[in-house]
Amino acid sequence: MTSKKSTVLLLFFLLVSIVPSKAQMERERARVVEPVETFWTPTLVSQATTEQLEGGNLNVTIMHSFGIATTRPIQNFFGLDNIQNVRLGIDIGLSDKWSVGIGRSSLFNVVDLRTKYALLRQNTNGEVPLSISLKGDLGIITQENRQPFEDDISTLVSAIVSKKLNEQLRLQLSPMYGHFSTVAAGNVNNLFAVGMGAQINLSERYSLITEYYPVLGDKNPDTNNAFSLGLNIQTGGHVFQMFFTSTRWHLEQYVMAQNREQFWAGDFRFGFNVNRIFGL
Repeated sequence: MTSKKSTVLLLFFLLVSIVPSKAQMERERARVVEPVETFWTPTLVSQATTEQLEGGNLNVTIMHSFGIATTRPIQNFFGLDNIQNVRLGIDIGLSDKWSVGIGRSSLFNVVDLRTKYALLRQNTNGEVPLSISLKGDLGIITQENRQPFEDDISTLVSAIVSKKLNEQLRLQLSPMYGHFSTVAAGNVNNLFAVGMGAQINLSERYSLITEYYPVLGDKNPDTNNAFSLGLNIQTGGHVFQMFFTSTRWHLEQYVMAQNREQFWAGDFRFGFNVNRIFGL
């Protein structure tokens, strides 16, 4: 009997010691805080988002825009016969907060060097309620035009602020400044805008995206604020983006400076982006 009592007491003390340690482990796991995935891609349509590449990951992008869909739509197959601009780009995450990239656009053969750094990242426990990133871009026209190299340079600096409001809605604002070293007569060298963007998740695979570029202050003659509306499609290996847009450019400073069309007047074109992330 004494042996049975000893065995029961031993089992009791073992259970008492195991249960608190298990509860403590569960509490420690509950304290894990992770960054929130605000957007599915590092670029909305042409505006950069606060979404960062993980350190060591490589993002390959193909960005494509066509002609105006409403100009002789049957003859031009809704603009698809008229390729306007193609940008091929590569970005690499140097860390979970910092990425660098290079790309080339077929329009004017612009080569762009860019970098993005995350100052704040919205997290899962709500201690950091929004994300803030800084982006810089250097554009260089490489098409032969018989002008000095310094006249072919453009730059962009932007601060990107975003917030995931709930599982369906994400919003962002992007104050941006663009500078062109040399411009045509009547144009301005310095441009300011506040980019606006949103993503509305429809399901785990589909989401709507939109962006708008209201230019503040002086702007180039005959230019209009650019607008885009599109659809994200998650395909497992990559994110495919289809959109209608008023601009043929994929670089923010050129979107501010050279958007001639008005989306709501019917001057829109079809385009698509492909984003493929590789782990290195």
